Amino acid sequence: MSDFLFARPSILEGIGRNLDLFGTMQVYNSYETPAEADEAAFLADIAALRDDAKSAFQLVKARYEPNRKE
Repeated sequence: MSDFLFARPSILEGIGRNLDLFGTMQVYNSYETPAEADEAAFLADIAALRDDAKSAFQLVKARYEPNRKE
C-alpha cells in the first residue's frame, strides 16, 4: 500500500521506461506542502492498519465461532 508516491504510467510510458537508461522518465507523485505528503502517508498507514485488523478479526472469528456453544 505504499505505492501512492509512484505515478501510474501509461502503456507507452511503460515501454519507454525500458529504453530510459538514465532514469529521466522516473516520476513521483508530489504534494504542494510537506503537510499534504504527511497526511497522505498517514491515511495510507491507517488504511493498512484497518485492513490488517479486519484480516485478523476474520481469522479469529473463523477459528473460534464454529466452536461456540450457546
